[in-house]
Amino acid sequence: MSRRWLLIIVPVAVFFIPLVGRGQKPRDPATPENIAAAFKISLAAAAEYEFGVGQDENSKPLELVRESRLKWSNPSASDIQGNVFVWTRDGRPLVVGCFMKWFSPRSVMQHEFHSLAEERLSAKFHGSPVWATDDAGLKFADIPGAPAPGAGETQRVLQLKKLAKEFSATAHYRNTTADTELRLLPQPIHSYTAPKQGVLSGGLFAFVRGTDPELWLLVEARGKDAATARWQFAAARMTNMAELRLRHHDKQVWEVGLLPWKEVSGSHEGPYTAYEFKELPGFLKEAIDKPKP
Repeated sequence: MSRRWLLIIVPVAVFFIPLVGRGQKPRDPATPENIAAAFKISLAAAAEYEFGVGQDENSKPLELVRESRLKWSNPSASDIQGNVFVWTRDGRPLVVGCFMKWFSPRSVMQHEFHSLAEERLSAKFHGSPVWATDDAGLKFADIPGAPAPGAGETQRVLQLKKLAKEFSATAHYRNTTADTELRLLPQPIHSYTAPKQGVLSGGLFAFVRGTDPELWLLVEARGKDAATARWQFAAARMTNMAELRLRHHDKQVWEVGLLPWKEVSGSHEGPYTAYEFKELPGFLKEAIDKPKP
């Protein structure tokens, strides 16, 4: 089949419910029990994705970190709960994904992803091809004025947190007149070393609205050793609903525009992509209590 895939529509399941009418209460409100159930579905779904990076499609798939790296909500948008997962090679995150359950005003589940790889990436869901990027997911650049990376890991971890705080970000959402300042979470959601990939120390940081990640910031000490390494950054979107801008101190260093939903859910060839499920796939019902290894 063509590598251009449309929205995935799957068999009916009782977990998802019709849209709630005005004045009606949702049958699956965001109670602790329903949020826990949504997490089980998210983990089972995450385990069904396989990601390959580079030209060799038969290379070993990326490894899923099975613990949620960030549990989030966004009351300003709706009654929505989400979990963030990463897929890694040698510990370094090359794909980041959000798995979201909307409890109201509609009842659907969405999966959204961004490639963090500097090569092309392909993905399968339950064995079927669903995503193939036509270019690298992001591009790294030197952090202006950054010091040389420290000789030890402890020193470098302190440095990367300090460097991340030098950045700020705004979002201009569709149908709004003013920019929204995004908040940087002070701790990386995923810290790593990947010497085989030339990364001495790295951190994946989130700029959030509420606790909903809208923009990713990667900070890495890149080089063969501390003597030759330098601090670099890269950024990635996690929404199609806003123009995003990243600043280092007072200078803008990165931006992306709005993305029409049809571009996100239609071709699945860009570095950012998303899927919406109005119904639960039958194979996930079986995997909820026993996710795929």
